[in-house]
Amino acid sequence: MTAANKNEPDADSSADAIVTACGYLTAQADLEREAAEVLSGKFDECTFDQGYVHQPLYACLTCTRPPENYRQDGILNNVERPSEPAGMCYSCSIECHTGHHIVELFTKRHFRCDCGTQRLLPQTSEGSNGQCCQLKKLRTELQNIKNSGNTYSHNFWGFYCRCDKFYDASTESGEMIQCFVCNDWFHDACIGKVPDEESYSDYICRECVGKHAILRYMNTNNMICGTVVDGRVTHVVANSAIHDASAEPAPVDEGDTEEPAKKKTRSTGCRQRQDLDVVDAKQPFDLFMVDGWKEHVCTCIDCMREIERSSLEFLVKEEDVVEPEEDEPRSESLYESALRQLQTMDRAQAVDAAAAYHTLSSRLKDYLRPFAASGKVVTNQDIHTFFEQNDKNNL
Repeated sequence: MTAANKNEPDADSSADAIVTACGYLTAQADLEREAAEVLSGKFDECTFDQGYVHQPLYACLTCTRPPENYRQDGILNNVERPSEPAGMCYSCSIECHTGHHIVELFTKRHFRCDCGTQRLLPQTSEGSNGQCCQLKKLRTELQNIKNSGNTYSHNFWGFYCRCDKFYDASTESGEMIQCFVCNDWFHDACIGKVPDEESYSDYICRECVGKHAILRYMNTNNMICGTVVDGRVTHVVANSAIHDASAEPAPVDEGDTEEPAKKKTRSTGCRQRQDLDVVDAKQPFDLFMVDGWKEHVCTCIDCMREIERSSLEFLVKEEDVVEPEEDEPRSESLYESALRQLQTMDRAQAVDAAAAYHTLSSRLKDYLRPFAASGKVVTNQDIHTFFEQNDKNNL
């Protein structure tokens, strides 16, 4: 009778190992399906070379250091000095910041990816800055670039709305509405009375209306005005009397030798500035824009000059959002591929494969245990190091 090989698992343990392997592959398939739903686009190309574009953005609270008033419990509490805010494209958020605390900012205009530039060099385990971006070319030169054309706000620290609160999807109960102009997000409760969702397509916050005069005089036939009282919209009115675009011009005395300024403005074909005198400049209000409103924005010489001066060209131009290219669905999942391979093996090969998986799994758990104990983030480089060491051990 031949002595049993201690390195060879018995039948029972082999069966357990095979079940464990299949269970792992099933769980992996579930993760693949979930990832395909959440991350449906390809992430192999950074948008940096496309320049300043309208695109989905993300912020990394692991690689940036928020100022004291924007720090959150459990997120970088040991930061000694703050850094500047930074944003990255969809691909970099996945390829370069896996395992980090990522904040989804949704779309923002005129923004170039900061990943790997002077603004976004991640902290290494030694505490010094290290090169980040895995997708951009000329990585060394990137460290001197600051993307001065980008605009930043409290959103890049994960804070939103005029109430300046940190957004936590697990605890947020209300709805949030994005301003078409500044792209910030506002709680419906902080806005106040909001029209039915079906009655408007875009929202413009009172801060933007107050900042840009051109927005205060837009033709009210294509918007709903929300009057603000004590910080909340108390009532909403279509074609509001705040500036009634249908009002008749004041009668002109035929004896006047000089044409009134108001009538001169009308003669230019302007559809917005004809009622400046009836607008209460001190009354704050939100705007809820009716579907198709951009088609009615005035493009006369005076209005276009004001629009360009305020960098609001997107009011009259179509916007192309740079979206990640849709990833082609896998014809075969990891589970199906591995299961197919197992089924083509004889029993001895299947047992060996299961045993090899069990050994690899145990080694990986041992390798990752110190990371879990210290709370250290596991990087792509850490995983590469593990497999390099594992390959050496198998030689």
